[in-house]
Amino acid sequence: MKKGKMELFVALRYMRGKRKIGFVSWITYISTAGVCLGTFVLIMALSIANGFEKEVRDRIMGTLAHAKISQYHNYQIVEHEALRELILKHPQVVGASPLITGKGGIEHDQNQEGVMINGVDPKLEPTVTDVHKAIIHGDFNLDMITSVRGREFPGILIGKGLSDKMGVRERDEIVLYSLATDDDLNPVPKMGRFAIAGIFETGMYEYDLNLVYISIASAQNMLNLNGVEAIQIKTTDPFKADRIASSVRESIGGYPYKAIDWQTQNRSLFQWMKLERLIIYIVISLIIVVAAFNIISSLIMMILDKRREIGILMSMGATSGAVMRVFMINGIVVGFIGSTIGTIMGIALSYAQYRWQFIPIPGDLYFINKLPVQVLTTDLIFIYITANLICWLATIYPARQAAALLPAESIRYE
Repeated sequence: MKKGKMELFVALRYMRGKRKIGFVSWITYISTAGVCLGTFVLIMALSIANGFEKEVRDRIMGTLAHAKISQYHNYQIVEHEALRELILKHPQVVGASPLITGKGGIEHDQNQEGVMINGVDPKLEPTVTDVHKAIIHGDFNLDMITSVRGREFPGILIGKGLSDKMGVRERDEIVLYSLATDDDLNPVPKMGRFAIAGIFETGMYEYDLNLVYISIASAQNMLNLNGVEAIQIKTTDPFKADRIASSVRESIGGYPYKAIDWQTQNRSLFQWMKLERLIIYIVISLIIVVAAFNIISSLIMMILDKRREIGILMSMGATSGAVMRVFMINGIVVGFIGSTIGTIMGIALSYAQYRWQFIPIPGDLYFINKLPVQVLTTDLIFIYITANLICWLATIYPARQAAALLPAESIRYE
């Protein structure tokens, strides 16, 4: 029998054990189950975290443009149409639309709420965002519309959260006010009456509660502007929006223009998500570490029981390295079996949830009503390697102790 096969045979034989040391075998089985459970739970936890991150990311990218080009010191862009046409010539830009933002308030029947005003072009906005797809009541119409009182006012879009909070519906009249600035740079409150053209639901509570959309002309009037604040752009690859936006900025002459992408705008949110994933990984990995301690204890007990056999093997010519490998194979097999079964179970359950969505979550607390999952290949590889590495490290100390036994000492009291 070849050396490698002999070591594997002896290792597997020791793992099965005999009746009088069945307890050791049970510890080995429990260790395998622990590695399996740890791997399974870790895959599921990271897949759920990935799923929530994807849902949040998709909603942010659907509401915000991939990037926007503006001027330093909040200077307005007066010749915005010419700039928009120039930006559209960039090969990695697929859409561009003007944008005006400002803080304001909304009032209806003495109910008042603070809002973020977004002035957009209803014809161009669909080329950079998916807000038009989020309309659940009414239309994406910011022109003059007839209210429930039969009067005509400019249209406004509000979120479902704001609509429910203020008790307003489609075609209701509301008053929008803002703190504009006049030529002397003194704050001047401006007010205007609008009719609700549509109600949108992005799935992001913060957006649905705070954002309102009006036309560019209405925003200019409310904020005393002659131009626009920025040009929103949609890129060919949203995950490279930072580099593309920088390239667009250089293509239009650089300073005084600046570029900011959607990931930079939400940096704190995505950094928190990364930290959450790291905490999940560290905490749940402790399950595998506990299983590794079981491996250590089972190997130590096995070595104590097999001292005579170890002595016989070494007297027959087995080297210390061979004895060490015999016991290391035990831990490696435990890690391989446990991590493989745990990985298969994690992938299977994740796929089942993705395919049939049988695990619900309360829709009134979260922005979705089904548990989202997304399995990443990099996560699977990293988890699988980590589980096997921990199990292999757990075998080093017991295996070295077994290899250090002297043949004569091993069989003296047998």
